[in-house]
Amino acid sequence: MKILLLDFCHFLKSKILVLFLSFGIALFAQKNFRLPTGKKSDKVKFELANNLIVIPVVVNGVELSFILDTGVGATIIFSIDNESSLELKNASKILLRGLGNNEPVEAIKSINNEVRIGDAVSSNHKIYLVLDESINFSPRMGFPVHGIIGHDFIKNFVLDINYVKQYIKMHNPESYTYKKCKKCYQTKIDFREKKKRPFITAQYESANGLIDINLLLDSGSGSSIWLFENKKKGIYAGDNSFRDFLGKGFSGDIYGQKTKIKELHIGDFKMNKVTASFPDSIYIQGISLNNRQGSLGGNILKRFNLILDYTHKKISFKKNSFFSKPFHYNMSGLTIQHTGFTAVKSYKEEDRVYLGLNKLVNQKTIELTNNFVLKPKYEILDVRPNSPADLVGLKKGDIILQVNGKKAYRYKLSDLNDIFYSEEGRKIRMKIERLGIEINYDFSLKKVI
Repeated sequence: MKILLLDFCHFLKSKILVLFLSFGIALFAQKNFRLPTGKKSDKVKFELANNLIVIPVVVNGVELSFILDTGVGATIIFSIDNESSLELKNASKILLRGLGNNEPVEAIKSINNEVRIGDAVSSNHKIYLVLDESINFSPRMGFPVHGIIGHDFIKNFVLDINYVKQYIKMHNPESYTYKKCKKCYQTKIDFREKKKRPFITAQYESANGLIDINLLLDSGSGSSIWLFENKKKGIYAGDNSFRDFLGKGFSGDIYGQKTKIKELHIGDFKMNKVTASFPDSIYIQGISLNNRQGSLGGNILKRFNLILDYTHKKISFKKNSFFSKPFHYNMSGLTIQHTGFTAVKSYKEEDRVYLGLNKLVNQKTIELTNNFVLKPKYEILDVRPNSPADLVGLKKGDIILQVNGKKAYRYKLSDLNDIFYSEEGRKIRMKIERLGIEINYDFSLKKVI
């Protein structure tokens, strides 16, 4: 293809969003992150949203929020706030291919960037900016998420990831000392695909009994586990499953079957009735299946506090307070996204626009005239066929005005989603707007499987 060379570029905000991703791309090495001389460790707070770790990252002086994704090698940017511009240096155009069934997407490769995470700095960092506007996390997360960062950050440190207290402590590998932990399970990490993608072995209760499976460690996926069908090994969804949208990769939407598997073992830790996704084979044609049976996602990983040590090729699991939480599917059938803002009259000084959280993106009041403020607006992105929401008549594109008597804009998007995962039989009262008309709907949550 024709290469476009740029000295620098300013890129502004993309528009639409993506679901939880598992990218299958191999990208190139970058310069290392370093802590200041004499400093052995640093702590960074993160936000846990939709089972994903979102951390503050400063790129060329601009503070952004990134998902920490063990499933990718490089730093990838999808979107920038419409209030901010980002200078990317020494840029050229390339093509990237990932999961999905469409053509590769265009991207900009940029070198010589400065990237900071806490006190750790990479002064000659390679960044990929994806030009496809449909690849954007923010509407489904409910606050701005600008990109993902993976191996080229994680490889430099021993990471102590505490999902409950929501912090990452990064240690210099040379000075880190492991503490004795009788309740921990430590295992080897196997690196593949240019030694950037981490794999571990778990045990799965298949149709042939308990078998070993090799799984990509994928903190960039909010799902529990993805499994690739293999009838000889007894790995398949079975009759007690339903078809659903699984996510979106660089190359398009991904569909497949969802079900619950009987057991999953990580060392001595046993989990029962685990939600699992089985992508259709057409979407994983670019993945070598010889020694891989799937991916381990955030809904499993968050149930442990982790010690992630790429230098010594090992990971330690210690179960936390999330471990005993049951595994649920969305029992409403609704997929909801943030779709901009609506003006609401208010006299309260504390009324704020929910643009972000904590230190990732500051919350702030956007004043309009006559005491109006902007509030988040939510719309229905998808309705699963034959789900409770579908059977009562809710449709894609409906604007949500109220849920259970509470104005929709008073919810965080994550709180709305939690309602749909809560408990079978829970009654949901929803007021929506369709073509300028307000309509009320009532339905009850119902288990699919």
